[in-house]
Amino acid sequence: MAIKSSGSLTFTEIDAEWDLGSKPWSMSELYAGGSVVYSGAEDGSGNDIPSSGNPISFSHFYDTTNFETTTASSTTGTVAVPAGANAIYIVTGYGAGGGGMAGADYDKAGGESAGAGGGGGAYAAGVYITVTAETNLTISVGSGGGDGTGYYSGSASAGGATTVVNASSTTILSLGGGGASSAASGGVQGPLRSNTAGIAGTYSVGGTQVTSGTTSAGASVSSGTLANGSAGDSDGNCSGDNCRIDGSDGGNNGAGANGGTGGSSSGAGTAGSAGGIGGGGGGGAAQVNAGRTLGGDGGTGSISYQFVRIV
Repeated sequence: MAIKSSGSLTFTEIDAEWDLGSKPWSMSELYAGGSVVYSGAEDGSGNDIPSSGNPISFSHFYDTTNFETTTASSTTGTVAVPAGANAIYIVTGYGAGGGGMAGADYDKAGGESAGAGGGGGAYAAGVYITVTAETNLTISVGSGGGDGTGYYSGSASAGGATTVVNASSTTILSLGGGGASSAASGGVQGPLRSNTAGIAGTYSVGGTQVTSGTTSAGASVSSGTLANGSAGDSDGNCSGDNCRIDGSDGGNNGAGANGGTGGSSSGAGTAGSAGGIGGGGGGGAAQVNAGRTLGGDGGTGSISYQFVRIV
């Protein structure tokens, strides 16, 4: 809560907002850019708290507020780091899932081929990474990979990475998207095609991760969770003319959820389902009645974050 805007002020009132630390207190502690008041701190009218020069006075602290943790946001694109913040807190983040592959048509080769699943995206939660106040970040969320539609060969699309890039063009966090599933070397008269599942999305931290301390709001800082996704499944081919085999499941995201389900080979067969957030798409079932079954799209990525000050 902001300090009052008029009347007499005391060190005690300033300490209640700015946490001056152990006594005895001195006026020199109040300059901006020191250990107590962060650089760029302003009063309610937008006037800077002095960082040097003329003696500082209590009046500079009328209507001032210490940094407050921002509310959670999912805004992407160019994002300004507020004055006083020194870390971005990743509430949750997911790379996107890769697409699942279609099941093959009847191929007259003594077997049938089910579509493989797409890979799941990487995951982060409760992670703190340092940023520089009053600079811009570029935040992007990965798009889910499209399903693969080839009859006897082809590929789905990989999921996109969810990234945070600082003003120096350094990617300080990347939550990789899951890989695309694919099929190759099949044919109408055989051979049975070769099926390949999408690989797991992996994470990387290119910035400085903070794993201990306390925020200005009193939250305890920890290492949080960073986890790679899971690869999709590839159940391959069944043996015997007109045999049936379900499509393969998509890989889960790094939180262990949301992989799409492989299509059912029952009846005319069904398509693989789309992955949820960060999950790989399921592969289409092998079936013999009419045409082919499609794979499922990979799930989109996401991010939620706050700006904090670690003290």
